[in-house]
Amino acid sequence: MKINVYQRGSVSPQLLTVQRCGNADNSRARILFCGRWLPAMGFIPGALVQVMPETDGLSFNLCNENIKSYSELFNSTMDKGGNLIHVSLPIRKGYKEPAFLTTGKYITDSGLSIGDLVIVKYDYGIIRVRKIDPNKLGFKNVQIITTTCIKHKTTKEQIPKVRLSGDWLSDIGFTINSVATAASEAGSMTLTLENADTGERAFMKYLRGNKMKLVQVSKEPHNRGMPLPCIGITGSCVETAVFHIGDMLAASYDYGVIQLQKLDFDKLGF
Repeated sequence: MKINVYQRGSVSPQLLTVQRCGNADNSRARILFCGRWLPAMGFIPGALVQVMPETDGLSFNLCNENIKSYSELFNSTMDKGGNLIHVSLPIRKGYKEPAFLTTGKYITDSGLSIGDLVIVKYDYGIIRVRKIDPNKLGFKNVQIITTTCIKHKTTKEQIPKVRLSGDWLSDIGFTINSVATAASEAGSMTLTLENADTGERAFMKYLRGNKMKLVQVSKEPHNRGMPLPCIGITGSCVETAVFHIGDMLAASYDYGVIQLQKLDFDKLGF
């Protein structure tokens, strides 16, 4: 039985977390897709979807509305460890955008667990979900971030911004008020923790000579609990790295060093 999948353009990948539903004694994994892209990609309430487990992930395929034999499609899907479901809206109120909630044994059967961070890519008629495995990306430690944007003070034009935040920064030495340098080349940016005792004049000369930028770790302004370190970078360093708004970046790290590069989706099985 063929699945009707059209290539009508894709939207930017997203980061989601496999959530928990149910009580402690009967908890189940769930994935909540939310956004205006859902109906644009064909996932409207009532649509029939074939869910198929794949290596470290899932695919959600929109089925042809002219299916000749539902039972044939159901049996062949179940034989492969998948399931047929209908797009339904979450029961909980408060979602301002279309949403699609899915839960079932097929989530854990695909190798996903509650709490896993996953990357989701979309095309018309298909949603692909993949677990982020640092080993597949060739890293020991990795954080996935998305390039955001701010408005230029003068032109009001949106410009890309690389933003890092979280306790993991403190763990590798990038504590609040510490200083780092940012060096870029096409496709990557490297942040290196610097010694605060470095002579200012000689240090600034070194930065200019190597086309590097000085970055100070600040306090995360949006966190109401314990202070968290935050790094925000815009300007020439981001332009040289050729990072665009919406790009997903892999931030591999070790003590005192963070390297950012565009995420290689092929390595994650997309």
